[in-house]
This record gives sequence, structure tokens and C-alpha cells, in this order.
Amino acid sequence: MRRLGTLLLAVSLALLAIGVKPDSAQAAAAIRLGYLDDPGSALVLLAEAGSLFKEEGLEVKTVRFDDSAAGLAALVAGKVDVGAFRVADTLKAIARGNRLRIIAGGGTDRTGSLLDEVDTSGRLEREERGIVVTSADLPGAPDKETLAKLVSALIKADLLLHNHPARAWSSIPSHRPREGRYFRFDPDPDYYRLADIWKRLDLQAPGMARSFLADHVYDEIYCDALHDLKEGEGESDPVLKKLADKAVCPPDCCPTGKKKSAPESNLPLP
Repeated sequence: MRRLGTLLLAVSLALLAIGVKPDSAQAAAAIRLGYLDDPGSALVLLAEAGSLFKEEGLEVKTVRFDDSAAGLAALVAGKVDVGAFRVADTLKAIARGNRLRIIAGGGTDRTGSLLDEVDTSGRLEREERGIVVTSADLPGAPDKETLAKLVSALIKADLLLHNHPARAWSSIPSHRPREGRYFRFDPDPDYYRLADIWKRLDLQAPGMARSFLADHVYDEIYCDALHDLKEGEGESDPVLKKLADKAVCPPDCCPTGKKKSAPESNLPLP
């Protein structure tokens, strides 16, 4: 017994000598986050530039892609863990059977014209080109708690963009929308918006469960992140309160308590 105790002490001293703490979990690997070199990816870039990922206790390594096809291929292959890519391309990848889950929204190019915004067809076309944040449902992928922290950082980036736009854009000047262009940023994955685009693209193939798309929109992650931020804010930031007021979350998931109801159309059920 004494020999065993001596051996354990020797092992502990050896571990300390090389900088490893006994009985401690190995440091989590960096999350590889793919993104497009596009103003719509501003929330990702702001979270990185403002150390908001680190504030959430995460180490995030961003990886730039020239197009969504290459980024989604890397995501499906496990070469990146999370990706901020085009909405339409992401939905098409999901329709092909890839194990992807949408966890947050991003930026969408808009005209800024009220007439254009009420034009449903034109609006949905622009939405298709917007950014959505997606995780891969693969072995070794970040767990729910880690993804919620990542989305919390994106929500904080959105607050920064709304409350201090000059400071926010100055930290990522090359990604500021060009003069004459208007971007709307929203970290909410917004299932019903995605369902409208899904229907427009005619991605609901025969034989698919009606809940097929809903099963790939992981809005619980967004709701958990939003709830945690709102709980820590005390008197809520007005932008954060607006996000919470419009969030549509599963029951007992977020402050609004809103429950997704069955759509009146033939959209996939949540």
C-alpha cells in the first residue's frame, strides 16, 4: 500500500513538472468556425474581434471560405465544427440528408425600401442569400452547452452592432456594407422564416416527415443562450428585450414561453 502511495506521488510530481494538472480534464480543443468573407458574417467577426468568444470561455478559430459549397463540404466532413454560410445552400445540404443543425441567424442584404420589403418574392430571394449559423451533428462535435455559449457571443455581437455601430464596424472595417446597401442582422434562426424559404425552394421531397426541417433547426440553443444572457442582464438591454419578445421557443426554454404552433400551410411541422 505504501509503495502504491509513493508511486502515485511520483506520477503527480511528474505531471506537475511538465505542466499537467492531475485529475483535470484536458483543455477543450478550439472550435473551428467557418465563415464567408461577406458583410453578412459580421456577427462572427465582431464576436472574434471583440473577444466575445473568449468572454464565454471559448477558444474559437475562424476559417474563411470563398463560397458556401466549400464551407458546407468542410462542415459535413468534420473539418470545421460550425459554419456561417448562405441560407439557401445550407437548406439544400440539409435536404440532401446531411446531418446539420441550424443554431443561429446572421446578416441579410436588404434594399431598405419599404415597397421591396413587402414584396414577398423579392424578400425571400434576398433571405436565401443571407447567412445562417449551422453545426454538424457528428461524433466529437461541440455539445449543447458549448454551442449555447457560442451563440451567446453572437447575440452579444448583435447588441454591440445595434448599440455601438461605429465602434463595432471600426473593428471589422473591411466587412462594413458598402454605401447604398443595407444589412439586417438577427441572431435568431427563426424557424418560420426558414420554412418559408424551404417551401419556396421546393425542398420537401415526397416521403420526408413533415417535421424534417424542424428537426434540423436547433432553436433550443438560441433560446438557452438568450435566456442566460437575459438572466444576467438585470434590467434588460432594450435590444436584448426585443430579441426575447419575438423569440419563438419550445415550452419551458426561454423567458417568452412561446410555443411554436402548427403552421396553417403545408410547411414542415416543428
